[in-house]
Amino acid sequence: MKKQKPTTNSFADVFFSKLKEQSFTIILMVGILIYQNQLFEAELDRCEKLLDQKDEKIDELTDMVIKKSTEREAYLNQQRDAYVQDLLNDRR
Repeated sequence: MKKQKPTTNSFADVFFSKLKEQSFTIILMVGILIYQNQLFEAELDRCEKLLDQKDEKIDELTDMVIKKSTEREAYLNQQRDAYVQDLLNDRR
């Protein structure tokens, strides 16, 4: 009988043999990661659009409140001036 030489596999040989065995699983996992990344980016884009819409609505409401406040202030100033004028007219 011949003696068999002990085969010494290097790390690279073992790694590549295991890689060949698990290639389908690896490809499947990479595909799942790509799909999840696409879903995440789509959700991120949707959230950014919602934030932009929210910011626009806040700006719109703020402008409306400022306009309403300035109109009310002008009206109250006009009423005050009319009241003061009436008091001055009544004094004379």
